[in-house]
Amino acid sequence: MKLYINPTGGFAGDMFSAALISAGAGKDQMLNALKLAASKIGKADISITSTHDNATRLLMKLKHNDNHLPGHDARHLLLEIFEELEITEKYRGFGMVALQNLIDAEIKAHSENTFLTDHHHHTHKHGHHHHHSNKSEAFLHEAQDILIDITGAAMGLQLLDTGIRAVLTAPVSYGGGMITFSHGTLPVPAPATKNIIEKFNIPVKSGPVDFELFTPTGAAILSALFPILKENEKPEDENISTGSSRGTKDLAIPPLKICITK
Repeated sequence: MKLYINPTGGFAGDMFSAALISAGAGKDQMLNALKLAASKIGKADISITSTHDNATRLLMKLKHNDNHLPGHDARHLLLEIFEELEITEKYRGFGMVALQNLIDAEIKAHSENTFLTDHHHHTHKHGHHHHHSNKSEAFLHEAQDILIDITGAAMGLQLLDTGIRAVLTAPVSYGGGMITFSHGTLPVPAPATKNIIEKFNIPVKSGPVDFELFTPTGAAILSALFPILKENEKPEDENISTGSSRGTKDLAIPPLKICITK
């Protein structure tokens, strides 16, 4: 099975999970997997809905117990999740690569951006005291979202029995403008996203709106699919299933589209 992705409307972890559900990954199994991932850190209400153009959207209300997580703890929890969900070795490997690519990108972002390091020195409730410039470890922000997104990607790909390589039918639109998050206000793409784009030569383009369309976790998931750009390749001829999804905002852009063929 071949996986085609059209990320003209951007690419984020929640969008990819929603697109996999839209393409036929069992809704109940997917929601159970996402809720299990969320439960490892806190609680979450997760459901799906349809947009005006029949794309699928994940609705997530996260209730964090601890929003930051050391990279080694995240690896341990993700393996635990995969074990409980009986994720097979192929998709387990994909998920762990995605997480490691994100961790590496965060470490690099903090080592290169003194703004991030100078403004983010704190103690977490588990007693972790850190400067983010520590080159051997990364503290993941929005850790609950990261576990949910990577779990959804691995589970959805396994349910659809796809390969773990992707063909992009267009460059990834990363948006524009500024993003305000735990580190302050920075230009899009975020430093970790930019690091992944550069390290894995992911084809991207700016715009078409001034919002973040390509997130760090989305970039990490896509990097683990070793995407190749083939703009002239049309998968429709031997179509098996298609899916489309949107992020949380209603923007005047195309949805994320995926297509799975033999």
